[in-house]
Amino acid sequence: MKKRVGFIAVGQAGGNIGSALEKNGWNVLFLNTSTEDLDTLTKVKYKYHIKGGEGCNKDRNKAKELVVEDFKQLASEISSKVPEEFIYVIFSSGGGTGSGASPMLIDLLVQHMDKKVGAITIIPGENEPFKTHINSYECFRELADIEMASTIVLDNNSFKNKMIINQEFVKAFEEMMDMPTHTDVRGNIDKAEMKELIETRGMLTINKVEKAESTAAKLVESFKKNIYAPIEADKVIKYIGLLLAKPLEITDIKKEVGNYLDVFQGHHSEYTLCVLAGLSLPFTRLQDIKEKVKESQEDIKKNLKATSVNKLNEEIDFLSSSSSASNKQSKSNANDIFAKYRKK
Repeated sequence: MKKRVGFIAVGQAGGNIGSALEKNGWNVLFLNTSTEDLDTLTKVKYKYHIKGGEGCNKDRNKAKELVVEDFKQLASEISSKVPEEFIYVIFSSGGGTGSGASPMLIDLLVQHMDKKVGAITIIPGENEPFKTHINSYECFRELADIEMASTIVLDNNSFKNKMIINQEFVKAFEEMMDMPTHTDVRGNIDKAEMKELIETRGMLTINKVEKAESTAAKLVESFKKNIYAPIEADKVIKYIGLLLAKPLEITDIKKEVGNYLDVFQGHHSEYTLCVLAGLSLPFTRLQDIKEKVKESQEDIKKNLKATSVNKLNEEIDFLSSSSSASNKQSKSNANDIFAKYRKK
């Protein structure tokens, strides 16, 4: 599968996950508006600085403008560096470069390049800055409108240490993409089925239990305690990919996630792996983000306004009655000097 799937890692968060994937042999192109962030990626093969960028400081609109202005060269870089038929774009939904540039980049790639494109993105934790929550919500509003392949949504609420989330994901992704290599006379998940799983629109999660705990109950529990955004309660699902260490009752899984269109089933000697594909995006989690933003917006507005108000409006220089006039004259003189300088 490594010859069929490539990655575009956008922004610093995308770069962190992308570098771990590249170490495991996957092809990755790293994009950023910040040369400083790209410089931290010292041992990667392909890097590209989006022209005109000096970082986006969590400004999504700035990132969008830079992608549009540089898209011709970006498309050329992607065509030459990421020839795989399927591309995952990796980014944080709460940042600036990744959050702003990635939905637009995905949309442009879907429209103008003959490739399937999916997303690997991150939702900010509840204690992260206010701006990241606004960006995340707006980012997902855009992603939800794009006719794209699967979206894997990592949730920073799952672990305090974000690097642990990255490590867990890369390991799980490797195990998922390795599913077709586990052949068995009882049944296999072939490459075409693997392709169908990742190309299906909607959220995708990868869930694992060790052989000793390979029961339907433990597997269902893993759907709720993992590194991904919570699954919606609407029971929307399209496919299940199931690599079994022990036989289990699939109807128990159906009761939890909904009535799937098909199940692709294989076998593994050490663990059970379950891929859920075609799930709804995590709208409840995003609605919680929206409510959190709304609760805080008046305080933020007040704080922003406070910095522009001069509360020192009374003079106390009683020793000089002409202090105010003197200050005005000094300001006038300074303006005159500046005007003469500009003429030169």
